[in-house]
Amino acid sequence: MKLGSKTQLLAAALIAVVFMGTSARADQIINGTINFGGGGITTDTGNLSSATEFTAISGVTVSSGLAGPNGSYAGTDGASVTFTPFSFASSGVTPLWYFSIGSVTYAFNATSVNIGTQTSSFLNLSGSGMAYITGGATTYTPTVGTWTITDTATSDTFTFSASTTTVPDSGSTALLIGLGMTGIGAGALVQRRKPVKA
Repeated sequence: MKLGSKTQLLAAALIAVVFMGTSARADQIINGTINFGGGGITTDTGNLSSATEFTAISGVTVSSGLAGPNGSYAGTDGASVTFTPFSFASSGVTPLWYFSIGSVTYAFNATSVNIGTQTSSFLNLSGSGMAYITGGATTYTPTVGTWTITDTATSDTFTFSASTTTVPDSGSTALLIGLGMTGIGAGALVQRRKPVKA
């Protein structure tokens, strides 16, 4: 093998290593469930059956115990949470809630608001949205999630879940494509250099 072909194959191998180093780093998808409690909700009418908006949501913390935070939210128990009051007719709420622990901020933007049940003693709202975790050592990809808020006039519950149906493959697909392209390129170089027989 001539020096030129060895150099080209070495270059192809280095390109494959670069692909491996850059593609293997994938941002983390947010997963898990987080529940909030201890809060109080005030409505515009003071009556759940006729309420059209939350005018105040206060005193909310991340719940612990059996319904404690898990997945990407693990370790956030007890954190104080800020909720944005909103109309039930809203198309979205940005942010619906957020809180910080150290340099890490957790937030959720509601992209839909749906009334499930509304009576004088029970109100259930739900919807979907995007979960965010920013700051800290890990980079998270904004992830689709769902949310519910239930008010029974005697207690309020807030439940959020973030998940995704797309699971990242840590760059292995990009690596395989890069290696395949490198192999095709190396094969083409070898074919081009073969002498033609008469």
